[in-house]
Amino acid sequence: MYDACTDVSLVFMITIVNRGSSEKIMNIFNKEGVMFCLLTLGKGTANSKILDYLGLGETEKELLFSTMPLRQSKLLLDKMNTENYLNKSGRGIAFTVPVNGIYGINTKKYHEKLMKINGGDYMEQVNEHDLIIAIANRGFSDMVMEAAKSAKVTRGTVIHARGSGFEGTEKFFGITIQPEKELILIVATKDISRDVMKEITARAGVHTEARTIAFSLPVNGVAGFTTVFKE
Repeated sequence: MYDACTDVSLVFMITIVNRGSSEKIMNIFNKEGVMFCLLTLGKGTANSKILDYLGLGETEKELLFSTMPLRQSKLLLDKMNTENYLNKSGRGIAFTVPVNGIYGINTKKYHEKLMKINGGDYMEQVNEHDLIIAIANRGFSDMVMEAAKSAKVTRGTVIHARGSGFEGTEKFFGITIQPEKELILIVATKDISRDVMKEITARAGVHTEARTIAFSLPVNGVAGFTTVFKE
């Protein structure tokens, strides 16, 4: 099948905002012609001290998942950073991870649109941050975040999930997997992401009740991170 990303760069953008604020971001995306968006709910993990520091009045979150060309994502991230959307602490964050291919749509037509947006070239992708995804048993996100905070990460976002294809429990790499899960999303600077994962697996890993597995993906664009990584 023809791969729309053979000649252009795509990204997957995740935008995390306080509950009730996603409509404004979606309006921006619609005006800019973003063709794919999914909305789900989550919760923040920052404790009260961190919430006060960051100016966050609530922990209930909305997550918007979108796919778009890299060049378009950079324009959107810049707009969210500069036009009073995510440029103040506590309003939310947005970041992108690279996408290698896209299928299931009219890829030839989409490819032509991407070529027009991207100018027909790959754009250099430099990542200074990583997205850490920790998958833990339901109810242990606090344990995971306490471990992450020991590596100087102040907050993350939790999504409730359920494994599919389970008959009771299954084995994965010799580990008993319970179907009820929490996905903890943490964005960390690249220089500390490995330490964060080490702390998570040491304090909340497969040898604990949390049974956490963690991995990371490169982040090639961010918005709303003005205060996230400050002490």
